[in-house]
Amino acid sequence: MSKYLVYVLLVVGGTFVSLQASINARLAKYVGFLESAFISFAVGTMVLAIAVLIKGDNGLKHVFEVPPIFLTGGMLGACFVFIITYSVHVTGVASALATAIGVQLLAGLLIDKYNPMNVIKLNVHWYNVFGVLFIILGIILVTRGR
Repeated sequence: MSKYLVYVLLVVGGTFVSLQASINARLAKYVGFLESAFISFAVGTMVLAIAVLIKGDNGLKHVFEVPPIFLTGGMLGACFVFIITYSVHVTGVASALATAIGVQLLAGLLIDKYNPMNVIKLNVHWYNVFGVLFIILGIILVTRGR
């Protein structure tokens, strides 16, 4: 897959995260915050189960060979969805996402530099840090007065 297509997918995914935050926050008004996060993950799990079945060549047979730490991603994702769903009611979508994205970028730079999960180690340059500082400034501007 080309790098450009990956960036297109990231734009789509980023849009979906914003929409998901709004949809889950609205759903929470009907069923509650924790229940909204649960429903979101349950529906997402069903969609992924269908995709795995359609794909064939099922890699799930190897799940018991995986170190347990690598099975915690869903737990972290569920916590994130709950936190965003709850936060949107207090801060609004833009402020909640701006804060989360800023922290994700900062954590991402540290993960890229130190590579704790042995995925890919990248050099972190001064301009990468400067970019995150600009994002933090953006967070301050977006969240001001909310």
